[in-house]
Amino acid sequence: MLIELSTPGLVYVLFRQRKVILGFFLFFFLLAFAYCLISASKYEADAAVVVNLSRQLSGDVSADHGSAASQSSSEIDELVNSYSMILGSDALAAEVINEVGLDKMYPKLYEVQLAKSKGEWVFADLLSAIGIQSKTPMEQAIYRFTTKDTKIEVQKDSTVLQIQLWNPNPKIAEHALDVMIDRYLEHQGKVGRDPQLAFVQNQVEIYKNQVADAQSAMTAFQLKNQVSSLDEENSYLIKERSELETTYATNKVRIEEDQRRSAALNEQLKTLEPTVDLHQQDRDLALDAARTQLVELQVRQQALSTSFGPNSPAMQINQSQIAKTQEFINSYPSRTALVQMAPNTTYQTTQTTLLQTQADLQAALKAQPTLEAQINEITERLSQRSREQATYQDLVRDYQIDDENYRAYLQAVQQARIADDLNKAKGTTVAVYDPAHMRSSAPTKPRTLLIIAGGIFVGLLFGISSAFLLESWDERLNTPRQVNAKLGLPVLSGMADFSRAAVVRGSRL
Repeated sequence: MLIELSTPGLVYVLFRQRKVILGFFLFFFLLAFAYCLISASKYEADAAVVVNLSRQLSGDVSADHGSAASQSSSEIDELVNSYSMILGSDALAAEVINEVGLDKMYPKLYEVQLAKSKGEWVFADLLSAIGIQSKTPMEQAIYRFTTKDTKIEVQKDSTVLQIQLWNPNPKIAEHALDVMIDRYLEHQGKVGRDPQLAFVQNQVEIYKNQVADAQSAMTAFQLKNQVSSLDEENSYLIKERSELETTYATNKVRIEEDQRRSAALNEQLKTLEPTVDLHQQDRDLALDAARTQLVELQVRQQALSTSFGPNSPAMQINQSQIAKTQEFINSYPSRTALVQMAPNTTYQTTQTTLLQTQADLQAALKAQPTLEAQINEITERLSQRSREQATYQDLVRDYQIDDENYRAYLQAVQQARIADDLNKAKGTTVAVYDPAHMRSSAPTKPRTLLIIAGGIFVGLLFGISSAFLLESWDERLNTPRQVNAKLGLPVLSGMADFSRAAVVRGSRL
């Protein structure tokens, strides 16, 4: 049904369901009160130990005595947490219980253990008979000691361990906490400083021999491959190969240039004659000079054709001079010519250049295979050296690893000797900051006020929640607003419950 979200409406719901609220309240209150009456009272013993990180008791001769300042906060927290784990270990709990006595710390569990030792029937035998494996009394005592009766607190950014121990007997609680701290100091010394002097000395001898073997292997490898420094030889071979590759590329370009030049000279020789006619005439110096000039111009024309195109200015000027000279010779009066042949100097020069170019080409062609073979040989040597270098680096790496291990174990020998001396003197990095003492002369468990207050709160919470839940499930119309909301009709008037009023009036009479 609709619940009015107003103060009168909520009060009305609480008043209507007052019995439900009162019932839940009384149930949880009585439950908490009964728990406080039934639970055994326990006394609390407190103590504190501090981890002194500035004391160098690990036997590390190379570490700085101010190591606490050089460690990060996370490393300090991890170290302190490791110490707290030793405090809360089952092994330490078993030692404490055995030393104090199971009969004093947990009398009921001791009675069960005594009954089993006498062959008497206990509840654990019934569980074993039906296939349920139950813990032994000692295992139950250890579990209760580590999970319920002890508490170890480590404050953040602090090296102090707060230890709390509860027991029904205050003297037993204080005594058990004293024993726990004493055994913890012994455990911490054993775990933190196990010398193992004989072991590390044996390891020193092993790695000393391995270092000698690795060094001998490196020397043998160098003698076998006749190298003193692979890096220097590789650098030299790489430089030599680079120079040969440059020469090979230059020679290749030269071959291509000689081939083009040889083809051009052959084409030029085809256009030249081996001999030329001097065209001398008797007693006519002017005609001889013109003819000589014509020959020179023609030779020059042949020379220019190898370097310039037919439309270049130099070629056109030379051609115009040839035309003028030829025109002069043609216009000169006819005379009886004295024919005289002479070698063509242009032909001879071109032929000599061609022969020289062909010789250079042949030399370059013959040099290419040699250069290529030398490059391949150096590449193969580099590849071989690379494989040898990988093997040599493995040998060097093995030597370095063995040498580092040797040095580490050599230092560990000194650390083990120091740790052995510290163990003999019972030195430790943990100090008792606050000895075991009773926190209060009154029991600290159970916390009666807190448990009863919790029972009252839970009872009210369940009661009020149940009241509103029951009211929401109630289909009856109890208020005018519910009638209006459900039926959509206005309420004109109301009347009292006459039957209930008559009963009340009759009871008064």
